[in-house]
Amino acid sequence: MALLAVALAAGCAAPKPQFTDADWVSHTTTGRGCYERGDYRRGGEAFERAQRRARALDDADALAISAVNRSVCLLAEGKAEEARAGIDEALADPRTSPSRRAELQAAGARAELALGQPDEASKRAEAALQLRPAPVTRAQALLAKSAAALANNDPAQATQTLQEGLSAGGWRQLSAAIQAEHAARRAEIAAAEKRSADAMGLQDEAARLWKNAGRLPEMGRALAEAGRQAKAADNLAEASDRFWRAARSLWALGLQPEAVRVLEEGVACAEELKDEAVGKRMAELFVTFKAGKRPSK
Repeated sequence: MALLAVALAAGCAAPKPQFTDADWVSHTTTGRGCYERGDYRRGGEAFERAQRRARALDDADALAISAVNRSVCLLAEGKAEEARAGIDEALADPRTSPSRRAELQAAGARAELALGQPDEASKRAEAALQLRPAPVTRAQALLAKSAAALANNDPAQATQTLQEGLSAGGWRQLSAAIQAEHAARRAEIAAAEKRSADAMGLQDEAARLWKNAGRLPEMGRALAEAGRQAKAADNLAEASDRFWRAARSLWALGLQPEAVRVLEEGVACAEELKDEAVGKRMAELFVTFKAGKRPSK
């Protein structure tokens, strides 16, 4: 999702004359605001308007930026086919600049992953890397290529892709959101290799980084995944703690169904732990949920 910020910054920081078009800038700004609030439907609609304006302007790069941004929102809504179609439309224009083509291919790799096509995702990611993109886009392509290897049950290749593509120092120079994705991918690799305790620690790291990036829903989900990995490591106390924190955060964000599912995992953990204090804490949060309140975080 960090592609969204990349594309927007690239479109506005050093604008070509066509990027000063008031309508295109307005739609793009609206889309960004919706995305940052987690309103992916309205964000996608705003970026779709930006796409239409780019077509009216006959501007290949403006269309590419709009397609990448819209794909982020569409993927969040589970509309991978639509996201891929917009990306392919922008790629079909031979005037699209190499930097924009790299962003499009990295976004396309994510769409292919969502569609269950890891081999196609890997090809798109490699196509992006061949264009020698900026570090942020390079990181996005590496993350997608690593995810494709993991989807093909090759955690060793997934690790190698991350390590050879950027140095540890290079990853640390990127945004908190990309660092969070990097930590989460390493956690997924650790889980695939049955290193549950390591996976829990890496998900904790991802949660901290998502918080620093202001991406609180992702923070809550990382905490929940840390709980699952703690449970897999037979650390029921830590698992209960992560589930409780995740459920409370997700509920406070208005993500009630997700919060309830996570709390149910926490209750099951607490029952297995047989710790009265932990059980009481879970029960109190469940009562809060039933009352329809949003607990403070």
